[in-house]
Parts: sequence; structure tokens; C-alpha cells
Amino acid sequence: MLKTILKIGAGVVSVSLLAGTAAVALPPPPHGVDEFTPTQDAVGSKLQDVQQQQRDQTLRAYFDRLNLRRSGRGAMSTSDIGMTGLSAGDAALTEALSAWLAVSYNNAENDFPGIAYDADTYGVSVGLDYKASDTVNVGAFLSYSNIDTTTPFNGGGSDTDSYSVGPYVSVALSDIFSVDATVGYTFSKIDNRRKFLGATITGEQDASTWFGAVNLSATKWLDNNVGLTGRVGYSYSHSQNDAYVDSTATPVAKTESDLGQLQVAGRVSYYTGTMMPYVGLTYVHDVERERIIAAPLPSDDRDEFIANAGLSFFSEGPISGGVDVSYNFGRDDTEGFGIGANISFKF
Repeated sequence: MLKTILKIGAGVVSVSLLAGTAAVALPPPPHGVDEFTPTQDAVGSKLQDVQQQQRDQTLRAYFDRLNLRRSGRGAMSTSDIGMTGLSAGDAALTEALSAWLAVSYNNAENDFPGIAYDADTYGVSVGLDYKASDTVNVGAFLSYSNIDTTTPFNGGGSDTDSYSVGPYVSVALSDIFSVDATVGYTFSKIDNRRKFLGATITGEQDASTWFGAVNLSATKWLDNNVGLTGRVGYSYSHSQNDAYVDSTATPVAKTESDLGQLQVAGRVSYYTGTMMPYVGLTYVHDVERERIIAAPLPSDDRDEFIANAGLSFFSEGPISGGVDVSYNFGRDDTEGFGIGANISFKF
């Protein structure tokens, strides 16, 4: 009799009510994500990686051009341009202030079963830079980005608006070596959505991120106008997504994540007078990656490569800028690409 009762009890399917609709409570899949999982809980740690790389690449474009001008400080004749990477206009610039603008678009896709997603990120940044001395520049930047994410696992997605602000410093250690560093804070508003039995369930949450990065770069210009650049850097960010209550009055717990990445990069440039095409490759290793969440997510590989190519230009006046395209590859389930443009004005 007892065995019969246990068998009957084991076969009973629990039923829960969600927004007035009966739903069968099934065991979660092995990766801990199902249609009940809020979108940000499932893909938030992946999007943290996208945001961190976008911040790094935006500031990198300005630092690289700054280091290019510095490599020829003191060389003011046009005969020295091939050795320094400077145009005649850049060599003549002695103003202490620079303002810069950068825009970017990035796409990231993940095809891991259960947490597949497609994310489009649009960003714009402005900065103000002050030349404190021949070897030191300090500045600050303000950025806005929007990440639109769609996910097939719950038929939903998320829309994230983020605002970032922070100071930075760049120091020339010699004609070849330089170091730069930045810290900052990001505040985000996240609109989550998912579908259940044809109904759309929504929820809005706040998020915050503290981040920082430091890089050591070395550039050597050869007699044939070819420039060789190497860089090693480390980026870190800590994100917290606040708790919220969704449109069915269901509480969703807060989540936290940490991401620390080591980057080793190389680039080859060719100076043509007022323009400089280049190609580069960056190796990224996730030194630290921790996600504090109730449902475990699948662990994936920690290594990635970013290939990029671009063109910098230097006018005979105070304006300089460039465009850059990139492709992310090497992770088992994720790949992406991006395009950015930037311009700066000295005054």
C-alpha cells in the first residue's frame, strides 16, 4: 500500500498559476535556464563582456592616436615624418586641450542551446583631454550605449540603456613606451521581457557597474614608414543587477558578476603622409569570471581573439580621426563584429 502511494505521489505533476494561467512545472534543463528565467539573468554575464570590450576599444582609438603624435615630439621638420608617424599639421599642434567624439556599433551572437541570443549595441562617447605636460595627458569621458537583445529560449529579450563616466590618464614613459589607465562607473536601465503561454511578461530593473583598465604600449617606427605596436593590458568590471518585481508580481532576485580580462595585442601600421592604414590582432583571456546567480549557467572557454583593421587620418589643421572594423572569434559559442568611427579636435 505504501509503495502504491509513493508511486502515485511521484507521478503527480505540480501545477502553478502564473498570471491566472495554469502552467506545468517541469524540471529545469541541465544548464539551469528555461522559459521562466528572466532574460538578463541568462545572458547578463555575456553582455558584460560586450560592454567591457566596447569601452576598451573606444578609449583605445584615442590613446593610439595620442601615442602616435607623441612618438615624434621634438621632431618638427617634415623630413622626420616618416620616422615619427606625424603629419606636418600634427607636429605644429601645441594647444593643450582636445575634444573627441566616437560612435560605434557591435553585434554579438551566442548559439549555445538554451541561452542563444543576438545582441546589437549602439554607442556614442565624448571626451575632453588636457595636455598637462609633454608626457602626461589627463581627461574624462561620457558615454551612452543601447543594447537590444533577443533570445529564442524564452521568446523574449532585453533593452538596456547605459550611461558611463570616468577619468583617464596617459603617460609617455619614453619615445617608445607609454602607459594609460581609466576608471569609471556605469548606470543602466534594463527592460526585460519574456513570453509564457503567449503572454509577454515584462520587468524593469536598475544596474550598476564599476570598471577599470590599465595598459602598457610600445611603438617603434621603422625607416620605411612601418610602425610596430605591442600592448599588454588588464580590464576589470563588477556589475550588479538590482532585484525587481515583474508584471506578474513575481519577485526576481538581484544578480552580481565579475569580469577580469587580460589582453595582449599587436598592430602593424603604414604611414602615408596624412593617412595611416593598420591591421591588428588582440588575444583576450578571462582571468576572472564569476557569476552569482541562483541558476547555474554553462561554463565556456575563456579565450578569444579580436582581429581589427582601420584607417587613421591627420589633417594639416587641428582635426584627426579614424575608422575601425573588428571581428571577435575563438570562443566555442560566441562571435561578433563591430565598426567604429572617431574624431578629435585640438584647440
